[in-house]
Amino acid sequence: MTRLRRTAAITALVAVLSALAALVHAQPGVDELDAALLAANPGEEAADDELRAWHMVQRGRNIKARELAAEIVADDPRSFVGHLVLGAVEHYAEANFPRALFHYEIALREFEAVHGAEPVTPAPWRWHSRLLTELAATHGDLEHHAEKVVYIERYNELYDPDMLADRAWPLMKMGLHADARLAAQEGLAEGSPRQVEIALNALCAVEFEAGNDGASYEACRQALEYGRAKPGGPNAVDLTNYSEAARSLFKLDEAERIGLEATRAGVAWYGNPWIELAELYTREARFPEALNALKQAPLYRQKRPPHVRDSDRNEGRRALSSFFLVVGRDEDARRITGKALVAPDRRAHNSRDPDQDLAIAALLDRRAHFLAAEALMEEAAARPFWENPGRWAEALWLRGQSWMSGRKAARAIADDERLIGSFRIGSAQGAIIQPWLVGEFVEVVGPGIVTEAVRRARSRDERDGADAYYDAFAAEAALAAGDEEEARRIASRALSELNPAEALLRARVHAVAAEAARLEGDLSASLEDYEAAFGIDPGVFRRLGFVVPVRFVGGAGPVGAQVRAGLGWSPRFDEGSAGLTVRVEADGTTGEVCLEGPSGGVLGCAEAVRETAEDEDAFAARLCDAFHEAAFAPVIDLTQADANSLDGSTRTTRDPFEGLFEESFVPGD
Repeated sequence: MTRLRRTAAITALVAVLSALAALVHAQPGVDELDAALLAANPGEEAADDELRAWHMVQRGRNIKARELAAEIVADDPRSFVGHLVLGAVEHYAEANFPRALFHYEIALREFEAVHGAEPVTPAPWRWHSRLLTELAATHGDLEHHAEKVVYIERYNELYDPDMLADRAWPLMKMGLHADARLAAQEGLAEGSPRQVEIALNALCAVEFEAGNDGASYEACRQALEYGRAKPGGPNAVDLTNYSEAARSLFKLDEAERIGLEATRAGVAWYGNPWIELAELYTREARFPEALNALKQAPLYRQKRPPHVRDSDRNEGRRALSSFFLVVGRDEDARRITGKALVAPDRRAHNSRDPDQDLAIAALLDRRAHFLAAEALMEEAAARPFWENPGRWAEALWLRGQSWMSGRKAARAIADDERLIGSFRIGSAQGAIIQPWLVGEFVEVVGPGIVTEAVRRARSRDERDGADAYYDAFAAEAALAAGDEEEARRIASRALSELNPAEALLRARVHAVAAEAARLEGDLSASLEDYEAAFGIDPGVFRRLGFVVPVRFVGGAGPVGAQVRAGLGWSPRFDEGSAGLTVRVEADGTTGEVCLEGPSGGVLGCAEAVRETAEDEDAFAARLCDAFHEAAFAPVIDLTQADANSLDGSTRTTRDPFEGLFEESFVPGD
């Protein structure tokens, strides 16, 4: 989910220029531009070579435009048209906003040195008008919101039509919500289609940022309805904004429906509906659909003009790393979170908090390192101690990295309001964090702080359905604080009210309830929660470092005994006389280990055949490894998957990537 609100293009002029800059089909050569084409519009007079350079950049011939403009500026450093062209190339083709600003500022200075700050006919005033809008747009891209407002106001003083609603976005980014509303209302009153579209889009964002989730939902709905009434239909920005507003009110089905519609609309400059769908599908444990959305996201990004392709790259990284984490691919998750921690997004056109972005990337990185350490300790449990020093050392290093990422998250979320807002799922303060990840704050900042933050967040939140989320977070805090009875009570209440679609969060709450019951010694009561969690997201136990109480059945013979011993030493299992059943069948040539729930249903199975040169110890260790992977692998319903790549059956698999996820595939990041 984007947790974003995007603006429409700052002016029709900028939109046209940028669209032209993205053209790739054949264009006339510079020598083919005849006198009629070069004839200047009134107020746009310039030398022929300057007009040629300008027409080149308008036609997407950016290399030729830069060559011509560079020659012009070399001959005449005061050529404002030459600097304007160089700025446009840097802005829209290279996405080098500081360099674009450099050239635009020179161009404005040189223009006004000759024609003044308020040019009148016969001065070539159109260049001045264009420079003011380009400077406003570039300052906006650089997150210089006050400067953007200044240039818009200068434009409005001199030229028509006024850019009224265009001021709303930068004012909102400056935290001036009342002024932003007023600017949007002035745009609505002006009544032109462009101003109405920008104003409705802005109100959708302003109310969201101001914490008025219901008002934001209505404003986004109005923006979408206005878009539907247009000849071309709604754009992807209006659709994704409304989808996000629906998520903020926990209307997940509506969010998905509108998000899918957004993928069929024209490509949006800001926001990527495939990323939002990927996060939604991951949240709902619909992994094949999440994977398909992640494959589409980089293709969608490449369809944008160059200057906006990186506007949400870390959103994609967050979606990717979240997906890889919950399906157990910790190495891929760590690779991507490592990039997200050092390469922030450009945020001029979204309403996210950069510190919360950093906190979430750090939380994902923390848990991915922890997951890798747990997997190594599981491997070590099935092997003799003299083979394990390397594993122990690497696991210790991974835990150290996990701890450091936790400190990064704690520093990023240190502000009270930012921490409290993180628990308000779907709101402006908590829109970009997945509900199933919020519980990580319990270990990062401590259960007492989380309990108080949840209390404060709940007291401010009047949304229907929000209480179940606060209960889920409070239950985990109670468990960490050592109050197992309270944790079980609150978890039970959360599970009775949570949307069934919140699959990963429900699995986490089941795991918390099961762990609380285990610690209280009430294993019989815990088994239902264990089975429920395994049926949704078995990996939650490994990610949280929880042990699962089991009793072993079978395992006669030397190989079977070694398998039982290896699993008995595993950090994942607590062997006793009660719990889930681990059924071991192994002889000298084949082996099978299955995890069974209290109802007798199979929760995960692993099989292995002994290789020719493999001794019994190595065979038993390999069977233990296979069982760990099978027992904690994600559950995938093949009815979710693409029938063209799978067999079309309606069974459930615990081999999630077979025919679905090629080993070499890693979506663009």
